[in-house]
Amino acid sequence: MSFSRPLARAVQPLLRSVGPSVGPSRALSTSSVAASGHSRWSKIRHKKGAVDAARGSQFSKILTEVHTAFRTGGLDPDKNPRLAKALVAAKEAGVPKANIEGAFARARKLADGSGKPVTFEAMGGGGKVAFIVECITDNPNRTVSRVKELLGKGGARVAPVAFMFERKGVIRLSPQEGSKATFDSLFDAAAEAGAEDVKELDPEEGEGHWEVVTSPNDLSTVTGVLSAAPHDALYSVNNSELAYIPNDPVEVGPEGLEEDKAEAIERAIEALEEEPDVVRVWTNLA
Repeated sequence: MSFSRPLARAVQPLLRSVGPSVGPSRALSTSSVAASGHSRWSKIRHKKGAVDAARGSQFSKILTEVHTAFRTGGLDPDKNPRLAKALVAAKEAGVPKANIEGAFARARKLADGSGKPVTFEAMGGGGKVAFIVECITDNPNRTVSRVKELLGKGGARVAPVAFMFERKGVIRLSPQEGSKATFDSLFDAAAEAGAEDVKELDPEEGEGHWEVVTSPNDLSTVTGVLSAAPHDALYSVNNSELAYIPNDPVEVGPEGLEEDKAEAIERAIEALEEEPDVVRVWTNLA
């Protein structure tokens, strides 16, 4: 359950917050942020065993952090502490070596100019499920063909769906061990840094204790502020990324997406995420 608390009379609570909330959520602006949709395993975990779902979610988050670390600090873990930390986490979690090497390959393509970002939009699930597939490729024709093929196998077709999402910066944090970090202290720090929303997460979901939402342009600035002194003594930034947040998330069930169609969507997402050129798959499923 989420509880919105306005900062002041002129500042209204957000209508919806990113992801499931188990505690307070306070808005820092009047912009609307939709619920869920940015964690692909959260959308389909009802069809997976709890262990598989948690493992898949963990792999996805770790590889996202590895890729983010590449972009912000370079490819050398000896000179990039964030990358070094992410690689240790990947090893401890048992992320397959091929997945890590694929992330390195995509980053190198960007670094040497041989790779270009390509984004695909598609609709599946009987016209209910929107896909956004982010890729990095040195051969756009190959990637276009392969992504279309995999989408087609999942019953999806290329279609404009970006209007069904908002682009937001999302930062997930946990308290430093032994610190006295609180939701209120993070709220104050995030507000001063220029964030739009702060909310409390369920730590058992593995995404952290708190989530800070920003405009795309402010993501780097807010992440930098919360990662630097004096805030770094209180909080550990687990993940910082640009997310596609659905405006109207679709539930799986009798009044939403049928379960057989959800299974086809799940298979399509899994196949896409195994492709070397695919960086991230987003949908509008709740």
